[in-house]
Amino acid sequence: MSPPRVIRPAARRTPAGARSLLWTAAAAALPVIVSVLVLTALTLAVLVFSARGFDSLFAVVAVEWLVVNRVPLTVDEVSLGFLPLLPPLIYVAVLARQTRAVLGDIEEPGAREAGAAVAGVTLAGLLMTGLATLLVGSAGSDFAVRESSLTAALLWTVAVALFGSGLGVWLYFRRDLREVLPVWVRGGIHLGAAFVAAVWAIAALLLLIGLVAAWGPVGSVLEIGKDFTGTAALAAISISYLPNVVMAAATLAVGGEAHLGEASYSLFAVSRGPMPEVPLAAALPTTDPHWVVQGLLLVTVLVAAGLARAVAHWFRTTADAVKAAWLAAAIVALVMVLSPVVAGGELGVLGTVGTGSLIAAGTGLALFGVIGSATIALSLAGLTRRRERAESELERRRRRAGVEDAAVAVAEADGVAEDPAEPDDAAGADDDVAAQGDEVSAGEDDGTDLAPAGPVADDPADAAEGGADAGDSGTAEEGPEEGPEESAEEGPRAAD
Repeated sequence: MSPPRVIRPAARRTPAGARSLLWTAAAAALPVIVSVLVLTALTLAVLVFSARGFDSLFAVVAVEWLVVNRVPLTVDEVSLGFLPLLPPLIYVAVLARQTRAVLGDIEEPGAREAGAAVAGVTLAGLLMTGLATLLVGSAGSDFAVRESSLTAALLWTVAVALFGSGLGVWLYFRRDLREVLPVWVRGGIHLGAAFVAAVWAIAALLLLIGLVAAWGPVGSVLEIGKDFTGTAALAAISISYLPNVVMAAATLAVGGEAHLGEASYSLFAVSRGPMPEVPLAAALPTTDPHWVVQGLLLVTVLVAAGLARAVAHWFRTTADAVKAAWLAAAIVALVMVLSPVVAGGELGVLGTVGTGSLIAAGTGLALFGVIGSATIALSLAGLTRRRERAESELERRRRRAGVEDAAVAVAEADGVAEDPAEPDDAAGADDDVAAQGDEVSAGEDDGTDLAPAGPVADDPADAAEGGADAGDSGTAEEGPEEGPEESAEEGPRAAD
């Protein structure tokens, strides 16, 4: 007899769903850890190359992490909120890519998995920001860089994490959203993104022209670095601030204004002021712009009209097209409002760097809204007329093909291969038919059978019916049966 089985209480396990959500959050937060490790490796390499001590390694990495998260700083009690935008953009792109990849590895992800990914990225970022503020605060009195406010640091960290992970979630679920969102919303979002990208491209081209035109002053500023390390540092600073300058120049492309402390810039006037010693600042204009530069507004108008005309075929009604154009214009205005918040800030004793956001938003909304909606409405009207003409031409060809098919079918049923008689020969044809009828009658009276050369039918319908009877007898090949729609369509065609 076997011994009795001892039933032990089962160990408490985490549900499979909870484990999956934890894995999703941890996998999505992986770029946060990797970013810190990359910053540590780069800083260590710079310290080794410059033959400096490693005492400030962790404090420098903490400051770099704060810069990546767009956290305002203070240097010797001087505010520094105008931070380079290139590192946060790279970090956001990595977060979006990782979040999308994590959701792609899950079978049928939903709102819970997306929320877990966003929460994992946000919590990991907050944890690193908290550690960074502690390291900066405990670095000693010789380290002059601090965060301006712990609350601001946490809020900016949350904003960057939400934007990056939320972008990844949208990129993954955007195909599902196409079935939910109306066509004018989807078209407006895509058109608005195209408008913003076009304005930024115009601003980048304007900046490139300015750098080429002021290459002498830019080279003089680079010489301030003296050795290779200093020159490379100045070049790296300028490259890091390129997105900031492009976003500021984008407001000029829509008729707005940008300012750097006391200096202000627009397409119509330039006010000079003290500048920082960096190559990008040397490329800024110092005199009132030429009328050719003011023609940049015309380029923006042409770009807006061209993009609106290019997407007109997305829509079927003018109302949807106009609503999409104004939604796209609202997106442009929103970007102009957020530009000084994201790409601007305090630059120490020089003052505030930013743009006239309200003016730029208003001009952008009016420019892209009016030009875009008018162009897309006119283009759609032309497309609608062409579609109607094409449909009518197609219907005419179908009707012609149907009439010809009916005539061929009648001719095959009658066994007639000759051309139809002319109206002038109609009387003669009737006489021949009457004479042939008399001969048939005479044959019947005489008791003799006259075999005509071919069957004679007075009505095409009788001929078609006779042909059908012949087909049923097996002497002719059966043709394809016509559907109800084709039969109904043949009625008005035969009547015509």
